[in-house]
Amino acid sequence: MSYTSLFKRFREQDVSEVFAFFPYKGNWEEPFMQLANMSRSPKSWNFQNAEFRERYPNQSIPILTNYLNYTFLRILEQDRIVYSEDDEKCCFNTGLQTKVGKDIFAIFYRSTKENTCDWVFSCFVDSYSEKMSVFQSNPDIATYFEDASDLVFDVNLEIDTNIGHIISRNLDRFPEVLRGNEIMASNALLGAVQTLKEKIRRNYKIAIPHWYEHKIQLLLPLVLTNANNIAELALVVDKDKNRKIYRGKTILTLDQAYIDARIITSPDSDWLKP
Repeated sequence: MSYTSLFKRFREQDVSEVFAFFPYKGNWEEPFMQLANMSRSPKSWNFQNAEFRERYPNQSIPILTNYLNYTFLRILEQDRIVYSEDDEKCCFNTGLQTKVGKDIFAIFYRSTKENTCDWVFSCFVDSYSEKMSVFQSNPDIATYFEDASDLVFDVNLEIDTNIGHIISRNLDRFPEVLRGNEIMASNALLGAVQTLKEKIRRNYKIAIPHWYEHKIQLLLPLVLTNANNIAELALVVDKDKNRKIYRGKTILTLDQAYIDARIITSPDSDWLKP
């Protein structure tokens, strides 16, 4: 079965594409709040920035629900779902830990209803739970890289950015003062990209890894108009090992960048904060 999401992401989504139904009584986020409260940092799953929160109306933990969905898709890709002996239950490792450092697992039972998801969510538990006894082993976490050098920006390589493509596709993501003038936006983007390597030489941690298109890419801070040198957008660069360059693929708003980066780890950076 080819699933495109762990839970239903929008009303019209075909249930055959959804792995599991998550029961709730009032708020659809109820099942996920259980996971948030179990995790080490239960308050870290919503944006602190009011501007970002406004983009996710009626959601109190958008970072967590996005993280869990894409973690599941990677788990599925790596075949790391574990099933009970009778094949009636399954579980996967969420990649999160409790406050005392125990892995948190998501458990599901097979649905008996027609025209619905194949699985139904049961609970989130840690490895102490007796509910894990039906599985012969605890599932492993999702992994995203084999070569650790992919996580660090190589300052010996140049950044080749398709300025025209980025402007034509993403002008609406630029600061408002630049949205009405493609030439000004292009010049601002070009200037911001040219300063990146020197910034990374002084602090390699500003290059933040994220997972997209089955590979590691890096997020880099772009300062276009801010007089205080505060990042306004994130440039996504993709390492071309054959040509020995980084390709500037697209730009993301900072909330988009944080959500993407959080799939791998909680970003430790001065410029990318929730």
